[in-house]
Amino acid sequence: MIPLPSDKKFIQDISQIRKNNIDYDVVFIVGRKPSKRMIGHSFVLKVRSVYFHNKLHSMDENEEFDKYDRYQFKFPEYTFDIFDRILSFIYSNEINVLTMSSLSLLNLMKAAKRFKLTDMVEYLQSYLIEDRSSWIYENIFTEAFDNEESQQLQSLVIDLICKNTKWFLNLDHFNKFSEEQLIKFLQIDDLSIEEFHVWNAVLDWAFVKNADLNEKKVTLWSVQEIECFKKTLKPFIPFIRFFQISSSKYFDYVYEFSKVLPEELVNKLLEYYLKGNSPTNYLLLPLRKVRTIDSDFITSEQAEIISCWIENDTQEKLINLEWEFKFNLLYSTKRNGNSVEMFHEYCDNKGATVILVKTNLPGEIIGGYNPISWGNNESSSDFKSKNSFKDLLNDGDENSLTDVDEELIVGSSSSASSQKMALNGRNDSSKQADSFLFSFNMNNENNIGKISSFNVLNSVHNCHECGPCFGTTDLWITPDAAHLKYHTVFHQPLKNSGYHRQGSYEIKLRNKPGAFQFKDYEVFQVIHV
Repeated sequence: MIPLPSDKKFIQDISQIRKNNIDYDVVFIVGRKPSKRMIGHSFVLKVRSVYFHNKLHSMDENEEFDKYDRYQFKFPEYTFDIFDRILSFIYSNEINVLTMSSLSLLNLMKAAKRFKLTDMVEYLQSYLIEDRSSWIYENIFTEAFDNEESQQLQSLVIDLICKNTKWFLNLDHFNKFSEEQLIKFLQIDDLSIEEFHVWNAVLDWAFVKNADLNEKKVTLWSVQEIECFKKTLKPFIPFIRFFQISSSKYFDYVYEFSKVLPEELVNKLLEYYLKGNSPTNYLLLPLRKVRTIDSDFITSEQAEIISCWIENDTQEKLINLEWEFKFNLLYSTKRNGNSVEMFHEYCDNKGATVILVKTNLPGEIIGGYNPISWGNNESSSDFKSKNSFKDLLNDGDENSLTDVDEELIVGSSSSASSQKMALNGRNDSSKQADSFLFSFNMNNENNIGKISSFNVLNSVHNCHECGPCFGTTDLWITPDAAHLKYHTVFHQPLKNSGYHRQGSYEIKLRNKPGAFQFKDYEVFQVIHV
């Protein structure tokens, strides 16, 4: 049998359309006089770029066409080379970075960001970090920070630092920054790293400036050495967000250096940690924006609570409690659409995750923390629990379906295999013991339940036919087709259906067990920072 053409062949054919000037309906006027004319195709631009999709839609509505009934764009700010590379990526999904200067790459990344070419931005950013880090250091402050006129470049560089702060702090050149450059760095609000790391970086910088110190232990310093080090740190103290450091991290990383900090600051911090109240009559800088979560369901405060649960800590009642974890949105049914296939495409093999489910009850959010990766390592034939899915939906509890429309599920009782569910042996049972489920409601009641010690292997159910599922029946997000092949369950093909009945976890998530409908759910990758 002759194989079908590959995706690569398809992309090559599309790129030829542009090269041969075939049936184009978009004209670009690029560069300043003498400008150059380039062509494009609206159907390609709409699919590949959100920017052009929105612009072309607006031009359609307003009937903005040239005399030949074509769309026309003018980009005098871009050189022919930069815009040609943008179009080349849109049409062929390829880019040759080896022949480009670092400054041209930075300008290309700026253009890609404007045209919302996310894949291109991420690729260029990764390449600059991995292969041009020396250039970034050598030019990052001279070009962006020290030149107040280059605001656009400054914005792009700050964005690069904010998304890769830990990498930036680990650069060999960091300790060569001038005092003014370091202060400008500390003034950035969007650093994606916890404040104790920032403090440690400033300490390292100060030790380089005081290379004559024989020891790094303050208790061994003379009075003169303490005063000298204190003088070195003094310009940076107002720009370090000490009140965003938790008490445990303060004790581990800051307390030892109390003698080189202002006495008033040390006293305010002590009062803050003991009383849990924000200090009065003391200037506080805004929080670093690492303390955010891109969720349509929960607030940063609720994400902070989840972060504490992951750390196995009780919730500290500190307004500025730091996070040990960053929550990276992998998948949202509201934004990406809801299907089992999409869940696995976006979320499999991504490490620890948090699931948030918004049910149809006002203010109710339920969810779970899975410390191991989701993956397609089971099938329905592997999963025959002591109650089949059909039995769970029709387990004799008349109230179990009260949260669901009557036409959602209709079935009859049947017996099922009594085999116990087990996870694939590749999963780490010690990590699985950290699994938990939780719930938030409109009354600000926050509940958590860990996996039972005798049910650790039942923490999650990995199956290509299911969405995220926890426990034997504790929280199943199981869209339409799941288990139908192996269990006689008849129901309407509603995707937003789930099931809860307490089994493996020490929490009853909902007042009424059984099937329920949800509006949407989100999956976040949990990254230690």
